[in-house]
Amino acid sequence: MIKDTVKIQGTKDGLAIIVEDGVDIDTVREKIINRIEKSLKFFQGANLIVRVKSLNVNDEELENLKNFIFDKYGVEVQIKKFQERHLKNVTEGEEIFNGLEEGITKFYKGTVRSGQVVRYFGNLVVIGDVNPGGIVQAAGNIVVMGTLRGIAHAGFTGNKDAVIVASSLRAMQLRIASIISRAPDKDEAIDYPEIAVVKKGKIIVKPLYHNIDLW
Repeated sequence: MIKDTVKIQGTKDGLAIIVEDGVDIDTVREKIINRIEKSLKFFQGANLIVRVKSLNVNDEELENLKNFIFDKYGVEVQIKKFQERHLKNVTEGEEIFNGLEEGITKFYKGTVRSGQVVRYFGNLVVIGDVNPGGIVQAAGNIVVMGTLRGIAHAGFTGNKDAVIVASSLRAMQLRIASIISRAPDKDEAIDYPEIAVVKKGKIIVKPLYHNIDLW
């Protein structure tokens, strides 16, 4: 029996249409429209979520399909990437982040401002600053290309091998796994990158380019 590549199911958030891998946009459009037209009254007023796992469908195609369905049938559609959620679940189970060199990575462009939290189940690279009151959290490693003045928590799933690196490391608090290090009393300006690692149960910070004795 051929597997149904587009299937519908009920969720706590409403109705979900699951699009499996290997499906193109024309198949997605045909399947969804057929489902809606067979039970139009059922779909009208419903919260319809389309979870896409297919690598053959891009964001622009999905947005066009979303607008088409709303214009023709009045059905509001939310598009969610199933693949991203799947990767998140894998890393939550610590099947990827068991060391320093592994894992998927998110690049965050811009400043993390006070009160803002950037959290990712993978490695996190911030191309910008982390201001005081800003928080960055990663299941893997954290790299800040600018100044880290806020709070950074690497390896939050329990990985003590994770590291925190910043071009200017002046954090209010550093945390790796469950180990916490507070900011020093003196906020000295450092003009070179630094790295924070766990060594002998404590977080130590040293110049990035002189880290031979860290491991």
